[in-house]
Amino acid sequence: MTSCKLILRNVRKNMRDHLIYFLTLMISVSMFYAFNSLSDQTAFSDLSATKVLLYEQLDRLMGLLSVVIAVVLAFLIVYADRFLLRRRKKELGIYMMSGMKKGRISRLFAAETLCVGLFSLAAGLILGLFLSQGVSMLSIRLFAADLSDYRFVLSGEALRQTALCFAVIFFLVMIFNVRTVSSVKLIDLLSAERKSETSEKWNKPFMVILFLLSLTSLSISCAMFLKNGILPSREDLDFQTASVLLVIGLLLFFYSVANVILRALQTNRSFYLRGLNTFLVRQISGKIRTDHLILSIICGLLTVTICALSVGTATALAMNELAQASAPYDLNVLSQVDIDGDTDIAGYLRTQGIEIDDHAEQASQISIRQADLTYGELFEGQDLNLWEIDRPVPSSPVFALSLSDFNRALSMQGKEPYHLKGNEFLLNCNYEGTMEYVKTALERCPSLTIAGVELKRASDTVLTETWYMTSVGNNDRGTLILPDHIAEKLVKEMNVLLVQYKDGADSAGLLEKLLPIGLDDTHGYRYAEKEMMYDAYFGSNALIVFLCLYLGVTFLLICAALLALKQLTETADSIRRFRLLQKLGASRRQISRTLFWQTAVFFLAPLALAGILSSVFLRKAMETVEEFMNMHISTNVLFAAVLFLIIYGVYFLATYLSCRRIVLEQRKDPQKKYPS
Repeated sequence: MTSCKLILRNVRKNMRDHLIYFLTLMISVSMFYAFNSLSDQTAFSDLSATKVLLYEQLDRLMGLLSVVIAVVLAFLIVYADRFLLRRRKKELGIYMMSGMKKGRISRLFAAETLCVGLFSLAAGLILGLFLSQGVSMLSIRLFAADLSDYRFVLSGEALRQTALCFAVIFFLVMIFNVRTVSSVKLIDLLSAERKSETSEKWNKPFMVILFLLSLTSLSISCAMFLKNGILPSREDLDFQTASVLLVIGLLLFFYSVANVILRALQTNRSFYLRGLNTFLVRQISGKIRTDHLILSIICGLLTVTICALSVGTATALAMNELAQASAPYDLNVLSQVDIDGDTDIAGYLRTQGIEIDDHAEQASQISIRQADLTYGELFEGQDLNLWEIDRPVPSSPVFALSLSDFNRALSMQGKEPYHLKGNEFLLNCNYEGTMEYVKTALERCPSLTIAGVELKRASDTVLTETWYMTSVGNNDRGTLILPDHIAEKLVKEMNVLLVQYKDGADSAGLLEKLLPIGLDDTHGYRYAEKEMMYDAYFGSNALIVFLCLYLGVTFLLICAALLALKQLTETADSIRRFRLLQKLGASRRQISRTLFWQTAVFFLAPLALAGILSSVFLRKAMETVEEFMNMHISTNVLFAAVLFLIIYGVYFLATYLSCRRIVLEQRKDPQKKYPS
């Protein structure tokens, strides 16, 4: 038989053994291509200068991250290839007994790896081509680019990078195969399946002590992270101490938990002695004890994955919802009354060569006033835990707005006006950093004294209107809406000119004229423009979302693949045990059920602990992102759950079916009929 025919026959024959290897390669290639093809999407060609700068930063970060991911995937692929080599050692030993030279065996195995690799690369690129379109659509939304410019793009540069990266990885794998096959002895190949793990004696009290120490270490670590946050600090070593305790806790937990659970189950004899439960419990206990190091690593990676995916998804959803609510006008220009006086803003702009009427469909000036009441007095009796940016708020006067100004602002948004009696007030707030405190204050204060007049609340509900623009998610920490005759008694803080553009207005030209006014420190004029707000907001936050999603999906893939490969390797090593069970009369159904639960526990063990740890860290991660972005993001684990079901579930199912086939196919050998 020629080498070519032998290679093709072996690839077809062992295709089911290559399932996990092929799946890992295909998903890795598709992700690598999808995230590296972003730079060729035509929708990003017309980004503003701010977005271009941020997009270039994202592209640079993705490039650096791709290098790290490529190294990790190379390790993963080499690890997967080791399983395939281990699975076929007896076959290679037969080749050597038939007189085939080691050099030719190495070339055959390398060629088979290359065939599977090329097939995986092709399938991965096809999948990546469609996946990249979804990633492009997501990035367009995150960068608030024009969706009409979206095109179905085939990125030649991403194809080149992906092909080059995986060509290097395949080359390393083939070198590893050649070296392994060339150095192995014939006796090792023929007796590979007879080798099994040796049982060890464990001191029961010692294992219980280690288990309790692991729980103590993990508890202290979580408590320290909850108290001090999840970011390192130069001032103290609390973060480093908590991290060390977390690592020690994970290692001790997986090192001792199997023995503790084994002893606990042995006391329940009705369960332990039923069917193949004795074999199953000891198998699981042995696997977890043997693989405690890799299970600890996978548990840590899964914790990072759950947090990254949840934070990335929640941030993306909050960004789009918050941005639309925070920018109801195209432009507003603010003027500090204590610097510029109580001036007409449109008139001042006219003196600077800016005719607002030429650009505006609607324009209206309103006045923000200072109530003779501070936020600290409004929030009296509450335990405040404000974000860092809001620390000065309690000592600041509460903003106040006349009812007529408030209604004019809402009228420009096409909303219905509110009504007040002469002795009533309303309270408005749309800022998540103070929302709960404002709600509590309204509940506790049925009346307030403003400008010497006692006013009653007109509603038990806090309004959430946006009546002027500052930055996304940072509009109104709490504003009193007062009758006009009360508001006129209060000191003006600033004037605000609200503008809605005409259709076809030259907003870029207007911003060029406004730029020197906003930079003039001798005057108190500042402006906020919708497109500029979107540029900075979506661009900067898109970096966080993309990195979280990319890292989360990649780590999830790595964890699932490592678990699958470890389980396949351990099952292949336990063939003799399963053969013995078959000889003792265990049915096919019992064997299948045992393999199912063995695989399920192996997959769920690190995920269960990761779920508990992530519930702790996710809270602090959300708080860190909220404080950094000055907005509230609700925990959204639906996207993370769906990804886990897809990737983790597919790997679990593929692993179980492969393990089942490895074990049950052995049963056919004793039943073969040979001619006499």
